[in-house]
Formats: sequence, structure tokens, C-alpha cells
Amino acid sequence: MSNVLEILIFASEKAARIARSCASNNNSILIAEKSNDANPRFDKDFKTIADVLAQEAAKSLIVSYIPELKDYVRGEECSDIGGVTISLKETLQGTIDLLKIILPEETAKCMAEAAHSDIENMECGTIPNLGPIDYSDLGVWIDPIDGTAEFIAGVRGEAKPGHGLQCVTVLIGAYKRSTGEPVVGVINQPFYNGGTGRVIWGINYGDIKLCSHEKSTSSPRKIILMSSAENENVINKFQDLGWEIQSVPGAGHKLLKVALGEATAYIVSKGTTFRWDTCGPHSILSSLGGDITNFTDFSLVKYNDPDNLDTQMYCNKHGIIAFINQHVFEEIQQVLKEFV
Repeated sequence: MSNVLEILIFASEKAARIARSCASNNNSILIAEKSNDANPRFDKDFKTIADVLAQEAAKSLIVSYIPELKDYVRGEECSDIGGVTISLKETLQGTIDLLKIILPEETAKCMAEAAHSDIENMECGTIPNLGPIDYSDLGVWIDPIDGTAEFIAGVRGEAKPGHGLQCVTVLIGAYKRSTGEPVVGVINQPFYNGGTGRVIWGINYGDIKLCSHEKSTSSPRKIILMSSAENENVINKFQDLGWEIQSVPGAGHKLLKVALGEATAYIVSKGTTFRWDTCGPHSILSSLGGDITNFTDFSLVKYNDPDNLDTQMYCNKHGIIAFINQHVFEEIQQVLKEFV
């Protein structure tokens, strides 16, 4: 039986290679403004052809290993860009020919080669055996390039210090369709360590709770990550109680920092994250003893929404609280009582 975790790692690396192909060759990246699938937090929300191709390549790889998931792998991006429907063709030349419709030939070739690259020689480390898994009860959410604005700025060489490519992540998570519970998650940082990249994974399946990263046992500063556009009253309340508030780009980047123990929690009071942002990281946090709950009633975020809904219906509309320590969550609950 195929190892779901290994397959999700392979899929994340396929997306990561496509992202790196744009940056390493200083390629032009076709950019389109989103419409119906836009994030309402932003005045303008964009996607690139790298987002779309990375998603389609990751989907294709997952389904090639687990055909039962054909109708249950979902992603952030609509597959149309520049009037062309993007897909991974059976041959390298077929994908080049498709991409050439909207990209310069050299760029099309570079991206297609990344999409068709042999992934099975990737060094994944020791991958645990999950045992029997009921594929008929699995679904997958993909965010092919989280932090698209940072990706665009980084490729163009226009990123501010502390921003740009280092904040870009690929997020892939599997969940149980029967319960909505996240069970396997992967965060891939394509540009970590100068483009070497790294993968953090977590398993929260039945009695199995494993993570590639060992949970920090130190007592870090009380740091909460929030958007600069967060509710000012919430920010002030935590600061008055001695918490340090930091703002960094990218939902995936913030969630990774929580998983790694570089931040205590990530709080969003409004509906500005989506299922594809949180599904993969949620499994990782759960594997470490944490969770992602709704901001308003502290119930767990679930991922088994019906298919073919309007994009905004996949929003975590009640906000989120992400953490790895239960005692921290209890303290946050006490602070937030007056706001929920």
C-alpha cells in the first residue's frame, strides 16, 4: 500500500521545484488578478502560472499513486490563467507546448522540466509506516504556493527585508472525509537555506502522532503572530498582558513558526485564511499536541466541506487560533473571553 505521507512529500517537492524554477532562472512569471477566488483581505489578490502549474503537478502526482483520490484532491487555484487551462500533459513536450501559448519558450521549457522532473530520488529521511489506510475516507487540500505576493516580489528582486522567498511555503494536507479531521500534513519551504529547501511533516492518524520536528521543550518568549490588519483591541489586550505581537507574511509561514516553536500562537479574528492554508499545518500542530480552533467558539476547524462551493465558502470564516501547547490555548481563551 502506498505511503500517503511520502506521496504528499513528493507532491510538495514537485510544487517546490516549479517555484524554484522561476526564481533560479529569473524567469518572467505570468501574473493574473483573481476574481471570484480572491481573498477579501486584499484589495487585489494575484496568482501566477507557477501557482497553477504547481497545483496541477501536485494533484497529478497524488492521483497517479492513489487513483481513489481522483475526485478528492482540491486546491486553492482555478486552473485557468491568461485564457488557458493549465494541466500537466503526459509528455514534457506536451507541457512545454501548452505553456508556450502564454509564456516565452525558454520559461515554458524551464517550468515544464521542473514539473516533469523525477521526484522519487528525493531524500525524504525515514518515513514511518502508517499501516492500513482507508483511501475511500481521505481528501486532500493543496496550497501550491502560499505567500504569492512574497513569491512575486522575491522573483522580481523587490522584496523588503524579512520578506520575499523565505516566506513562501507549499502546504498539503490530508483529512478524513467522514469527520473533517486533519490526519497528515506537509509544509515545504522551497527557498529555505538559499534554495536547498526543507520539508516539515506531521501525522495525526488514530493513535499515531509523529512529527519530523521535535517539539521544543524550552520556554520561549510569549509571541503571538497576527496580521498588521488585526483587531486593534485584541492586539492591545495581549500587549497589556505582556505578550509580544509580531507580524510576518504568509499564513503557511506563520503556522510553520508555531510548529517550530518560534512563536507561541497565531491568531486571526476574521475570516482571512482558507482550508488549503490550514489543513496541512493543522496535522503538524496536532501531531505535536496542539490544534487549530475557530476564534469565535474555540471549536476545532474541520476540512470536509462539500465540493464545488463558491471559493469564499472554504474560508475559515470564524477566524483561527493555532498553537502547540494546550496550556497556552487555555491562557489565550481567558484573554479572548471579552471578544467572543
